[in-house]
Amino acid sequence: MAPVSAPQQGAQSRPRVPGELSLVLYSRSACHLCNQMLDALRSQLGADFPVTIVDVDSDPALKARYGEHVPVLVGGETELCRHTYDAARLAAYLAETS
Repeated sequence: MAPVSAPQQGAQSRPRVPGELSLVLYSRSACHLCNQMLDALRSQLGADFPVTIVDVDSDPALKARYGEHVPVLVGGETELCRHTYDAARLAAYLAETS
């Protein structure tokens, strides 16, 4: 399993289209829950679905905001999942935003 880390140049497998849904996964390296959430997300939406992965330890403000409370999956301004993946919550959010 690949470690979850800060986004790198070209990390997304396809370019984001303006107005397209954007998901952000706040995580940290060596976090098994973060890796599990990313795996579940990829399983539900496919590997090509654009997700920005942000390592909270790379920014003092994010580290202070999230502390040990990762992973957190956010869509726009909406927190979708914290600690554990909620496939039904994400599906409902995607249905609302499409």
